[in-house]
Amino acid sequence: MEIIELSITVGELLGVPRVTLRGYLNGWHDQLIAGVLTGFRDQGTTSLVLDVSSLRFSGADGAAALVRVLRSIGPEMCIHVLTESTAMRILSKADLGPCIRLYSNSDEIAESLSPEEEFLTSRWLASAAGDECLPLAA
Repeated sequence: MEIIELSITVGELLGVPRVTLRGYLNGWHDQLIAGVLTGFRDQGTTSLVLDVSSLRFSGADGAAALVRVLRSIGPEMCIHVLTESTAMRILSKADLGPCIRLYSNSDEIAESLSPEEEFLTSRWLASAAGDECLPLAA
């Protein structure tokens, strides 16, 4: 039986980057995952879907690693975490803050990421290329 330690794939869900983690998460994987997520944040991504529904924790260290990563991202980016019931219980007790939202299926995320919703961040993008005045964001 072959065990996949950790697989990270990047895709898209409704125009929002989607990072999928599969396999087994060990405590020492936190820097790897943090590097991927902070890379998106540093590029100006304001919203990201993190799919951990196929992720298994290698003991308490694996669960703690994911909590550490999610806490370290900061308020600049909203992370929509797609998870299964066991990880949902762990993450819901972790006090991750308002920028981390937990979902049990993709339909819930799709409702949350409706095209009408605008994410409020400290960065503002012009709605058209010809905009000359850029208002300051709060």
